[in-house]
Amino acid sequence: MPTPHTRDHLTPDNLKLLDILHERDLKIRDNLRDQIPILLRPCTIRVLLVADGGLDFSANNFGLRTFVETLLSTTGFHARFQITLGHIDNVGDDAVMVGDSRIARSIKQFKFDDPSHFSSGTYDQVWLFGISTVYSRGTASDGQPYPSDRLSDRELRAISDFMNAGGGLFATGDHGLLGTCLSSRIPRARSMRLWANTSGDDSTNEVSMGGPRRNDTNRIGDTGSQFEDQSDDIPQAISPKMYHRYWGIWVSSFPHPLLCGPRGAIRVMPDHPHEGQCIEPLDPNLNFNFGGGAKPEYPASTSGGVRPLPEIISWSTVLSGTTSGIKAPTQPHSFGGISAYDGHRAGVGRVVTDATWHHFVNVNLVGDLGMPVGDPKHFGFLASAQGQAHFEEIKAYYRNIAIWISPPSLIACMNRRLVWWLVWNERVMEATLTTPNIRLKLMPISVIWQIGKHARDVLGRYAGRCQSNSLVYWLLEAVAVAKLRKSLDPWSPVDDKERAELADQLPWSDLEPLLDVALGGAVVALREAFGEPTPKLTATLDDQTIDKVLTDGVRTAYDLSIRSLASSISQVTTQVAPIKTTARKARKVAKRKRR
Repeated sequence: MPTPHTRDHLTPDNLKLLDILHERDLKIRDNLRDQIPILLRPCTIRVLLVADGGLDFSANNFGLRTFVETLLSTTGFHARFQITLGHIDNVGDDAVMVGDSRIARSIKQFKFDDPSHFSSGTYDQVWLFGISTVYSRGTASDGQPYPSDRLSDRELRAISDFMNAGGGLFATGDHGLLGTCLSSRIPRARSMRLWANTSGDDSTNEVSMGGPRRNDTNRIGDTGSQFEDQSDDIPQAISPKMYHRYWGIWVSSFPHPLLCGPRGAIRVMPDHPHEGQCIEPLDPNLNFNFGGGAKPEYPASTSGGVRPLPEIISWSTVLSGTTSGIKAPTQPHSFGGISAYDGHRAGVGRVVTDATWHHFVNVNLVGDLGMPVGDPKHFGFLASAQGQAHFEEIKAYYRNIAIWISPPSLIACMNRRLVWWLVWNERVMEATLTTPNIRLKLMPISVIWQIGKHARDVLGRYAGRCQSNSLVYWLLEAVAVAKLRKSLDPWSPVDDKERAELADQLPWSDLEPLLDVALGGAVVALREAFGEPTPKLTATLDDQTIDKVLTDGVRTAYDLSIRSLASSISQVTTQVAPIKTTARKARKVAKRKRR
């Protein structure tokens, strides 16, 4: 493919410099441990991607190659994605990237009831991209024919066991019935999006292909409303659900972690003329049974709090009168674009569903191969600098999913790497080296706060502010301040009574500095415990040792911050006392006058 025209304005010297910088980035990515030997080895996340029918992992229009490349090219010190590609059908080699050394395994005619293909302990997360509405898969090993409209009960049980053991799941289809075979019967995912038409009448069907109520998110890029607008560099705008942290009248707002990028809230997605639709469960009290006994679809919270349930975390908008070529003019409306279920709060895996796999396939990302080479729609988001900026937001969404649906043990693993990386980040290092010989217990709380503030800002720019906050909440859990988390964590579910109690407080104090102090204590404690680590040390350092240092550091910093808070309250009380005395005297004088 020709080089996108966004480099045309650069001088030869600047082009050379840009290529040098790109080569540097590749070396850091591919030889990270040689470049920075003090870093811990990234956590390996075992990812299974499964497609069916006309979807595959090739570079064709309906291929998912660009998405796969995004996960493979993730540069980071905390995570590495080990990817297995599976396809339900007997496809060609390129459809599952056979021969690509970066792919752990390529499996054709994939079966979830084949232990050599899938088991609960083989993968950490499963992604399903379905288009088929009819299957023809022959006979299973037990002699029973595979169903023609869904996965078999044995496969569904294997997947549900995987999810109940903490494995993460992502599932998507497209409009109408597309994807029903692969995902429509899977627990939780089945009730988090529509897997069938809502009406036999196109005029009222919410997920039709051509009716006026279809979920057409195309945005016009050139003259007229065209089907191919899905392949230009103009995305649809989405509306993320915002989560609020209350402390009296003081409020801060965040999107869901899936839609929180290094540049802030992610507000764009690829567009398409007829998407599916995400929903919240109509009946959250369903059970499922695939031969292993009845189990609740959505279990109670393991902490005894509010039961976690799926929620729509973003809405997409259909404009009025969009025709996308020859379709009926649309009636304006909005619909659920992404839904998420935090199963970790109930001791099971997390689940994400998306309205359509068109948010992931090549034709909606890097252009339509059928368009002329000179047409920007041949290049998709690569056609302009603005398009590439949008594409970075979309890629952040992909990576956020892969991080968020990982099991709790892997999230803890990644958090350890992120804190360790912060210790050796040059900006944070400068802050910690200002007081290199003072132990944490003797360090002024203001210095710990400043170090933590630097660290949170660095992490927020690297992984996003939501990731930064989530890491600190994980640190605070180690010192058992669960009640405090409800005040700090915008994503922590609270009931109506708790919400009213939080709102009925005057904002005497902003608790945000506690997050800085907690991370500052963790960073200083690691620096204090290990000094200048060698590659030999980092290669053998175990999780238990790191966790103990982190916990002790956070607890020490937290205790120091509480003393500081008590001192501040004492000072305020002292300042307020004269006011109380003056008020008391005024009341006495008024009383004497009345006599």
